[in-house]
Amino acid sequence: MAITGTPGVGKSTVSKALRDRLRERGLSVKYIDLSEVVKREKLYTEKDESMDSYVVDFQKLREYLKDLKGDVLILDGHISHLLDVDYIVVLRCNPRVIEERLKKRGYSEEKIKENVGAEILDVSLVESLERLKRDNIPVYEIDTTNRSVDSLVEEIVEGVEKRKVRYGIVDWLEDYFFML
Repeated sequence: MAITGTPGVGKSTVSKALRDRLRERGLSVKYIDLSEVVKREKLYTEKDESMDSYVVDFQKLREYLKDLKGDVLILDGHISHLLDVDYIVVLRCNPRVIEERLKKRGYSEEKIKENVGAEILDVSLVESLERLKRDNIPVYEIDTTNRSVDSLVEEIVEGVEKRKVRYGIVDWLEDYFFML
């Protein structure tokens, strides 16, 4: 399962809580923080110094992931929807909230602007919908703004169990175009 979205939407917080909830149900769950794995295992082709990020080697990353076992594999990262998954959860959040979260993380102004722009323009959702269209992988979009982690986890569990498909619930463009 992919938990994807722009940096700052709550992917890691929600993914870890989801992992814990599923383990409480007796499932064998592996949680993979893709950013951490890519760095630690050197699954990249180069480092983009200007954006302080790594260019992922998807072939190496797929090879690394194929040997992981468990009832559920949770891939946490803004590239997770591009990998071999059975279900995609796209987390969304108000661009102002994302901006504040990324400032607190010490992101550069350029990186903040790029990520806020990606959220406004639905980049993770659009890429996920391409997977729905091409590979018939269910996509479920959730707005995390002002929501408790528990309510988000409950919604994800229900969505996965019923293989729900939902998208088009968030449109930041009209309200936040000026931030682009």
